[in-house]
Amino acid sequence: MGILVAAMLAAAPAATPLAYHFEIRRAQGTLYNPWTLSDDKVELRSFVGSGAKPGDFVAPTIRVAPGQQLSIELDNKLEPCTDKQRADHTCFSTTNLHTHGLWVSPAGHSDNVMVSIPPGETFRYEYDIPADHPAGTFWYHPHAHGAGFAQVGSGMAGALIVVGNRLPTATRPGDIDILLKDQRGRPFPERVMILQQIEYGCMNDKGVIEGERDKEGVPIRPFTCSPGKIGRIESFDNDWGWRFTGRYTGINGKVEPQLSDAKAGEFERWRLINGGTGESMRMRIYRLDPAAPPLRSVKAEEQIAWRERYCGGAPLPMWQIALDGLTRSQIRKVDEAVLFAGERVDMLVRLPEAGLYCMVNDTSRNNAEKKNPSRMVALVGASGTSRGKDDPDLLLRSMLISSAEKSLADEEAAVRTRVVSDLNDGLKLSSFVWHKPIEEKEVNGYREALLDIVGGPEETAFRVNGLNYDHHRIDAVLPLGKAEEWRTTSLNENHPLHIHVNPFQIVSITNASGVDITDAKSPAFDPDYAGLKGEWKDTVFVKENVRVTFRTRYERFTGDFLIHCHIMFHGDHGMMQNLRIAAEGEPAATHSAH
Repeated sequence: MGILVAAMLAAAPAATPLAYHFEIRRAQGTLYNPWTLSDDKVELRSFVGSGAKPGDFVAPTIRVAPGQQLSIELDNKLEPCTDKQRADHTCFSTTNLHTHGLWVSPAGHSDNVMVSIPPGETFRYEYDIPADHPAGTFWYHPHAHGAGFAQVGSGMAGALIVVGNRLPTATRPGDIDILLKDQRGRPFPERVMILQQIEYGCMNDKGVIEGERDKEGVPIRPFTCSPGKIGRIESFDNDWGWRFTGRYTGINGKVEPQLSDAKAGEFERWRLINGGTGESMRMRIYRLDPAAPPLRSVKAEEQIAWRERYCGGAPLPMWQIALDGLTRSQIRKVDEAVLFAGERVDMLVRLPEAGLYCMVNDTSRNNAEKKNPSRMVALVGASGTSRGKDDPDLLLRSMLISSAEKSLADEEAAVRTRVVSDLNDGLKLSSFVWHKPIEEKEVNGYREALLDIVGGPEETAFRVNGLNYDHHRIDAVLPLGKAEEWRTTSLNENHPLHIHVNPFQIVSITNASGVDITDAKSPAFDPDYAGLKGEWKDTVFVKENVRVTFRTRYERFTGDFLIHCHIMFHGDHGMMQNLRIAAEGEPAATHSAH
């Protein structure tokens, strides 16, 4: 692969470097509250600069090309922490940055989450995007241990899109973007959506978040804000879980927005990013009855009945084309976009007729208490004249094949034939998958990640392989240039597990009895795991007593990085380990950080 990369770099002119500068500081703004049908005033930690304005509560979308250099300078203008905040573990002013899912170095000024940037200091990250980096949907967010919940929970996250229009060849894959064009050769319109849980609260005179509580002190939905009060995130007390706080999942810094119209009957590419603090997303799209009262006139406690009455019929189909930014081996038709914390999914969406549509998060599945019913996320409209009774599956296949034939007209006939043949055979995408499968004979070793929560009311420990996180400890040294197989399970609760730097290929997902739960024909089938076997990801949901087996290669980059649960509270409290990729003979010493 090294010779191929060198040839690609030599053949293509270097792209102009991209530079961003963000101040990290508190910003005031408002967030809509469906419980009161009004806006709450909030003051939250934010990225400000390079297009991000105070009160946006979402970072700008960054678009970078393979072979391009990206620099992001962080100037931390948050207030220094007091001794009391440090003692109470409520000091959330130190920050840093993680480019989630990028295949780049974890060392030095690159994707180095061991860096700590205290108030008053500046750090410049520099990322050299490899020339053979897959195009896809990634994101960036702070990753300072202990401050992730407060900072990501304030909306500090942005999309990071690697763009690409590389044609597949006989020896190299291409980018799926070349297929996503309409009959006139125009790229499908695109929506980038950061799905957020901003868990602000307003403090009463005793310094406790306002809102009714039960006799155990657990909030009874919702958190409230008295007139004149300002919502903030100042402690882990904000993280009582979505069903207690009453907050609503937002999109790009807005709660229950009405998105700009699509063109009726046309396909769009939706880049969905679960950039929240831990809430699972199972999003469906329904047609909204034209007789429905405006959503902004319906209070939160009435919205379930409103949704059941007016968001009717079967959910719209969607076509899944990528997981965690990596193109699938085959397009998969679904009626639900499932994203656990940290995950991304790229969907092709078609709103068939003019009118409004409901985007709904079904939060009831796998919730035995049924206390967290479906909630509205947004409304999206379609305008114009639809294409009538066109079969969307046939229409999509026709468009993709037409795009392939036009884009590959000057390429080898064998390449064009292979791409078209794959599309005719169930919309397969073998010419657009950048990572080669890891066969068993390539596996050089085996590792385990056992996720657990232990303890009681006085102290709870969040552990990986029996250990709570230690910033100065290297928990495993991984061999550069080798492939390994990992087996992970959870002994307590469910956890989205994320590994930095190198993506992994899902080998199997089984229940406690060893039965495959990805097979729709099996009585043990779990729809949350449908379509994952054989696919490449960087984050996987590990349910209690479920075993996930995956394989990964330690390619090109050395340095220290993390494996952790992407529920921010869990990671901040120790469900995390330091890993090191090293060449043979390099020491496994304690790492040093800035």
